[in-house]
Amino acid sequence: MQRGIRVVGVLFGAALLATVSCSGNDVSETAANGDEPDPNESVADTDTPPVDGLPVFTEVAAEAGLTETQSDLGFAGEQSQSAAAAVADVNGDGHPDVFLARVGKPDGLYLNDGEGNFTDVAEEAGVAGPTERFGSTAAAFLDIDGDGDLDLFVSGAAAGTDHLYVNDGAGHFTDETATRGLDRPIPDGVDNTQQHGVSVADVNRDGAMDLLVLQWRADIYNGDAFNAAAEARGWAADYVPSPCETAAALRELGFPVPEGTPAGRSALYLNDGTGHFTDVTADYGLALDEVVAFTGVFNDLDGDGWVDLAITGDGCTSRLYRNVQGTRFEDITETAGVGTDENGMGAVVRDIDGDGTADWFITSIFLPLKDGQRCPGSTFSACSGNRLFLNDGTASFTDATDAWGLRDSGWGWGVAVEDLDNDGSPEVVTTNGFRTSGEPDPSEPMTSSFWEDRTRLFTIGAGGELPFVEVGERAGLDDTGVGHALVPFDMDGDGDLDILIAQQNDVPLLYRNDTDAANSWLTVALLDPTRPGNPWGDGARVEIVADEGDDPLVAWIGTTGSYESQRPPVVHRGFGERREPLHSVAVHWPGDDRPQVIEDVELDQHLVVERTTTG
Repeated sequence: MQRGIRVVGVLFGAALLATVSCSGNDVSETAANGDEPDPNESVADTDTPPVDGLPVFTEVAAEAGLTETQSDLGFAGEQSQSAAAAVADVNGDGHPDVFLARVGKPDGLYLNDGEGNFTDVAEEAGVAGPTERFGSTAAAFLDIDGDGDLDLFVSGAAAGTDHLYVNDGAGHFTDETATRGLDRPIPDGVDNTQQHGVSVADVNRDGAMDLLVLQWRADIYNGDAFNAAAEARGWAADYVPSPCETAAALRELGFPVPEGTPAGRSALYLNDGTGHFTDVTADYGLALDEVVAFTGVFNDLDGDGWVDLAITGDGCTSRLYRNVQGTRFEDITETAGVGTDENGMGAVVRDIDGDGTADWFITSIFLPLKDGQRCPGSTFSACSGNRLFLNDGTASFTDATDAWGLRDSGWGWGVAVEDLDNDGSPEVVTTNGFRTSGEPDPSEPMTSSFWEDRTRLFTIGAGGELPFVEVGERAGLDDTGVGHALVPFDMDGDGDLDILIAQQNDVPLLYRNDTDAANSWLTVALLDPTRPGNPWGDGARVEIVADEGDDPLVAWIGTTGSYESQRPPVVHRGFGERREPLHSVAVHWPGDDRPQVIEDVELDQHLVVERTTTG
């Protein structure tokens, strides 16, 4: 029997949920007091359990033409949290192109020749951006006005301004930030308003792509606010609360900030369909000023046809919002059983356990502790690592992090959950690392432990058994830099997913997938001529049925997730040794009650489904 996602769903579905008993904060809560961790101890196990197979990668960034560093400013200041990438077919030739946002130097727009060779055209295209110290962070492509070409939004680093570049259809972009409603002034002297999250989705299903911009607003954890929280909770002077304790206390007080503190820059902007945006953050019930935000992911988590919003936040401020029929968002974090991640940074929403529902995986910081050791973090940072929240289909989640073996990926940032070797079961890959200026200080384990933090790749154990096994080095992912953005995409059209990693203060990494091509695959992309502003069918649900009577393999069309990243709106699935055609592919278009079904689908193809039904 082939190892397929269909089989994974049987192995890892409802039966797994019954076995999960760990709480989200077990690691930090059990490490109450004691010695500090030894920063020289290895985080990874030396004896790697066996696996049935794994992908193989070769780093080819230099030969592909990606040779420019992200920054030359060193590992200091808030810019040290940025290295962004957005991947999309910018010129409409069918090949995914790459935009790389940089700090203190021009941005890069690299066109792909279809074979994985890239040429930087940012200067002539008009998107090189500012060359002063601040530069750019996250970015996303979207067709703001439904004219058939992709425009580009880029957020500013530190106190840098945002930029909306409008495409003229001939490959040149013009900055129209101010005239499109996205020009938010920055107060003089402010240098800590950096935005790390840019996400696009059709929030109200009107056919126009809306825009979410998220700021890492650490000033809500100011000293005065903490003192007020300590007084309200009656904490002793020497008591060090966990990040989640602190966040809960601050939330009860409304996250007070000192008088004169600039307003936050996180915002949800609705698009009127002509490319003009309106800030609807308050109207839609989003308390974004209470989130030290990094990554926003849009996905229909409760199956009602409307994209919900999952936001990762530092200092235990992650939030989950249910979309109420496109009119507002409702905070369901507590009732959903999420929000326990202490330093949520990157995130991805995918059906990881094969039960047809959207699960939420979050990267964070993990530092191994011995019995009795206390996490050397603070009221803002901690050691308890990643979170895997499995969804029951109603946006109610169970923490399965430890059962799946996914708690430890060091200091995590970008992440993807994809079938990288086309064997039918998913892998999890994460970027990692943190450095400061100078040399690592062993007396500061919260930084020195992650100085050479490897990219991690987790795959299912031999025989399809949990937990996942970390095999990054064995698969060729041997870098030890500080990676932030991570985007999986098929750069050369050969049917397997390659991996782009944008590194802080270094050149990017491009890992070409060189796995044996014996396994079959299918990619599904959508074309919706009825929604010019949402031509790729963002928000659509895709169901693949291998054989009649099988449960469907479920995925969603979207570009959000990872960290400071945008991915192409394509569903990729592997099918192992299978050669016969698939029974069907069904597309549930946004707003349409009836699926569009294609039968007898051949494998090893890039399938494009054009919408023929209307909602």
